[in-house]
Amino acid sequence: MTSPRSTRAPLRAIIMTSTGQDVRACMNCDSCQDWMAPGMDLTFGEIMRAAARDDPRALKNQTLATCDELLARVRCPSGIDIASVILALVREAESRGRRTIDGGRETGDRRL
Repeated sequence: MTSPRSTRAPLRAIIMTSTGQDVRACMNCDSCQDWMAPGMDLTFGEIMRAAARDDPRALKNQTLATCDELLARVRCPSGIDIASVILALVREAESRGRRTIDGGRETGDRRL
């Protein structure tokens, strides 16, 4: 029997299908480095690179629950719609049974 993880598409493919955004387009320019809110543990660039590598950190981080105030303002020089990618990751995390994290505690509240 195969595990659920082995039957899932890579995160970059899930994001591409649901948003049309290719996270592999991230140039590692660190322009998003300054876009941080209290409670964020990864930058948007770190999340893009983790998703491109199918790294579970793209789904298991506090940033998904705490970055909502920045999503309307952040811009990517590569043209990646960061807000769409983050929302797709939130939906994927929830579909995998993960909850958003608030202050280090798992909660059922969806903040995005």
